Amino acid sequence: MNGNQNELEDFRKNPNLTVSGLYQNCRPKFIGWGKEAMRTSVHDLADIFQNAVMIMVLNLESGRLTELVGTLCTYLFGIGKNLLQAFRRKQGRIGLPGDEAFPHVRETDAGAEESMIIQESEAQLWARVDALGEPGRSLLILTYRDGLNSQEIAEVMGYSSPEVVRQLRKRCLDKLRKQ
Repeated sequence: MNGNQNELEDFRKNPNLTVSGLYQNCRPKFIGWGKEAMRTSVHDLADIFQNAVMIMVLNLESGRLTELVGTLCTYLFGIGKNLLQAFRRKQGRIGLPGDEAFPHVRETDAGAEESMIIQESEAQLWARVDALGEPGRSLLILTYRDGLNSQEIAEVMGYSSPEVVRQLRKRCLDKLRKQ
């Protein structure tokens, strides 16, 4: 068994230790690379790395990842690169928050109460999404927060086709409606 397969065995024996090691060793490299090569903020890169780790863990636990060509760090970089490319495409489509001027709303302004109700409702909705567990949580985050389409999500999460993503998304939304 080569060193790459030993990493998979180490993950199976102690996933928390392996993931902790990846955070210590790979996260700074990924963020450094993304800042330099892709001119992306540290905050966005940290979020992307976190999503890449979640996807890697899901792929390992589900049995989709059974053999490594490189290292787990290399595998994470590949997932992270795909997520970063999708993030950059999304930026080109809709722009970033802060690009437009947001009007300042005071509590006494008309509509301030409605705005607070909407924010509270969104927080409750995301709490329900979190309660779905994985992979539904990741799928809905990639769809609605990160703006990826079904094809992009299939590539990132390792599904065989966009149709699988659409079916899973429908099941997740049905569960949310029943909650």
